[in-house]
Amino acid sequence: MFKKIVFASTLLMVLNSCAVQEKFSKNDWYAFTKTSKQRINSSDVYEFTDGMIRMHGDNIGYLMTNKSYKNFELALEFRWNVEEKYNKGKAKKNSGVMYNIPTDSPDNIWPKGIQFQIKEDTTGDFIFLDNITALVNGKLVEAGASVTSPKFSANENPYGEWNQVLIRSFNGKITQYLNGKLVNECTEASSREGKISLNYEGSPIDFRNIQLKSISKE
Repeated sequence: MFKKIVFASTLLMVLNSCAVQEKFSKNDWYAFTKTSKQRINSSDVYEFTDGMIRMHGDNIGYLMTNKSYKNFELALEFRWNVEEKYNKGKAKKNSGVMYNIPTDSPDNIWPKGIQFQIKEDTTGDFIFLDNITALVNGKLVEAGASVTSPKFSANENPYGEWNQVLIRSFNGKITQYLNGKLVNECTEASSREGKISLNYEGSPIDFRNIQLKSISKE
């Protein structure tokens, strides 16, 4: 009997874990670009191959989730694509992961929300877009079209290597981790739920192992 109870408890834990864990496929996203007037099938714009999302080419824009999320932990990996055929300029590489994008926010470049900045030398910055505000170090971020709140510390891996991003958003408190290190934090964010996007800003970039888990506490 004891073995049966243990087995049942373990099975319940596994099922509960599966219920809150979500992995993303190409069907979970739509694409929107600077030149488009409407939403596009994700794979018509960006490349889904070998377990990666590869964003390159002339279509500056993003992949946006079809669903909205609240109180979550988002984990993913990124690396800059170093293949010469995709790299046409020498400007600093620039991209980002946006989240808490309100469902009533229209598609545009770039939408309302909060961004985990992915950019050479400044990866981990907060970017608050379209008048989103929060408290950082106890001080209210001034509302604006695009306001940067710098990372606390740097922890990006060398150019071309994979980096791990972890974003936790719970009732207005947000923590951003880069390769296991806390690099930014805020509280009382004015946007606490919404969609998620992967931004392509002209710098070839790869994403993989994108997973989201619902959380019930900080």
